[in-house]
Amino acid sequence: MWHPEPELISVREAEVSRDALREAGAAIWETALDYLYDHAFGRAMGPHSEYDALRAAFFGPSRAPAPAPRDPTMLQAVLDEFAERIAPHTVSAYHPRSFGYFTPPPLLASVAGEILAQVAQQGIDIWHAGPIGAFVEEEVLRWLCDLVGYGGGSFGILTSGGVMANFIAMALVRDVHMPRLRGDGALPRGRVLEGVRVYTSDQTHFSIGRALDELGFPYETLVVIPADDDFRLRGDPVAAAIARDRAARLLPIAIAAVAGSTNTGSVDAVGELADVASRAGLWLHVDAAYGAAARLSQRDAARVPDLERADSVTVDPHKWLFQSYDIGGLVVREGSALGQAFGNRLPEYYRAGHAPGPTAARDHDGHGATDQLNFWRLGFEGTRRWRALKLWLSWKHVGSTGFAKLVEANDDLAAHLAERVAASDDFEALPANPPLSVVCFRHLPEGRPGPTAGTPAAAALDEHQDRLQRALEASGEGWLSTTRLRGSTYLRAGILNTQSTMNDIDDLLAHLRRLAGSLDGG
Repeated sequence: MWHPEPELISVREAEVSRDALREAGAAIWETALDYLYDHAFGRAMGPHSEYDALRAAFFGPSRAPAPAPRDPTMLQAVLDEFAERIAPHTVSAYHPRSFGYFTPPPLLASVAGEILAQVAQQGIDIWHAGPIGAFVEEEVLRWLCDLVGYGGGSFGILTSGGVMANFIAMALVRDVHMPRLRGDGALPRGRVLEGVRVYTSDQTHFSIGRALDELGFPYETLVVIPADDDFRLRGDPVAAAIARDRAARLLPIAIAAVAGSTNTGSVDAVGELADVASRAGLWLHVDAAYGAAARLSQRDAARVPDLERADSVTVDPHKWLFQSYDIGGLVVREGSALGQAFGNRLPEYYRAGHAPGPTAARDHDGHGATDQLNFWRLGFEGTRRWRALKLWLSWKHVGSTGFAKLVEANDDLAAHLAERVAASDDFEALPANPPLSVVCFRHLPEGRPGPTAGTPAAAALDEHQDRLQRALEASGEGWLSTTRLRGSTYLRAGILNTQSTMNDIDDLLAHLRRLAGSLDGG
């Protein structure tokens, strides 16, 4: 045999491979546990936080990738290399003061689902290639539709994340809703896309604009309307913009709202926007990639109202449902719209999934009760990994009530951070009261009030936040990102962490104060 561990390559004979696979599994899991307890809980970021330093640490003096390995290696040697070269330098989602981007520590059941899905290797594109896997995704999508508040006829599709979900939503706007508005039934392409308008706020995720760009719309299609003082898009300014554009003989087609913005966690006035969309005949899409999970909490659901009134909603389980990367999703109130937009081309090699089933009856998920469920006809992807299994296992393991408790705990941590900031004389938050579990705040070395925007002192304060963020990252004692709000730089704590306590919040502020003192001293 060409490999030193043939029992790990050809595994069909249980008497030859089962014990070896069990030992390999134990070695893999032990490597994972070493990562957790030797690194992940010790530092929020590996010791080489600067780009050039980490390139040199990983690649060596050349700072360039090595050639592909020519010869096979024992699995334990590969695991040892992971432990030595990779594990110490990771960003740790598990660290209790890791509050950077929306990267939660995954639930154990999610990790289990990822392992089982990869071993089973189901292709969730055509039903025939992964039949039970398609049903698992169908069930998970039903749960997500219920989460949003959709009823019969709704359906959806799991994606890599919110970017792809938002992309699909904008494709539905172009290929399903726009022909209805035009009344000609033709797919809009080329010059037909000129003079179209989609309305959003300055807090909307960049992927809405990117999707419109890639779908062929001119740059001016996206109309960005300033959010209010609480970073929310309201109905009246959108209605005014629609009236203005119609008077100019333009064609408004959609509103793209957000429920849990990346910047601040802000939630647009979805009910007001739904009223505007209904009166004007526009498609309403809500990017609730982060915020939708709050609806599982009886206490906090009111923070994310009216999602059921949207035509489509983005939900990302790898955010606030604590799933391992990757799993995003789009749910659509009129589930058949997905097939309308994506089901028209019929590859020869997918011929087993071309024809409908023997009945035209429609079930609650928007496809025939006996029609084959072929996800390649509902989105951009052909090859699709079995993303649903980990969420299915996690939901079974912790239940909706468990998810609610985890979400509420994060909201409580954010409220605690905001309260500590408000009670201090050297920090300030914007907004003062976090709408969900994101807190944007900045350190004021000279105390309150901060300098006037646009002054040299304000520019120096912005630089201070960047230096403080870098110092925190280098220390390993926590991790925050930064953002720009109202022309100023703020530290941003995105609290999606199952391992954090109130003490960790207090420790974070104490660390920042110590680091700020050392920066000033330098």
